[in-house]
Amino acid sequence: MKPTLLGTLAAAAAAAALCAFGFATTAAAQDDKQPTHAELVQRWAEAAIEAQLKGMKTGLRLNADQEELWGPFESAVKDGENARLLALQNEQSDNLSPMDRLTAKADRLAESRANLEKIVEAAKPLYESLGDEQKHKFITLGRVLVPERGSFAKEMRRLR
Repeated sequence: MKPTLLGTLAAAAAAAALCAFGFATTAAAQDDKQPTHAELVQRWAEAAIEAQLKGMKTGLRLNADQEELWGPFESAVKDGENARLLALQNEQSDNLSPMDRLTAKADRLAESRANLEKIVEAAKPLYESLGDEQKHKFITLGRVLVPERGSFAKEMRRLR
């Protein structure tokens, strides 16, 4: 009984020491350079779009031929999302006058339209290879991927 108790105590002490070292290392790393709000937003957005794409791909249950067509679509969605975030950060900059802010918004909307067209072009071969049930799921799940949800659905339905 005593060796087991001593072994458990020794393991607990070692684990506590490792945790304390890990917390101290993490705290020291955080003190050196905190990520900016823009960096955090970028990371969160990347994680969110990655999760949405993964969920969409899983929900579609693609076959091997369709898997090959997924890559260009996924890249177009990620590129569009990154461009949208950068444009939003530019639009929300503190040093813009009201007119500059409106111009930035107009630029963002024009860029958003161009990115939506790229997403649709990348989606066409994949969409055409899908079965009827997959097409319905693609439209439904694809709406969450782009801010212009209605435009995306309308473009995909036009392909039917």
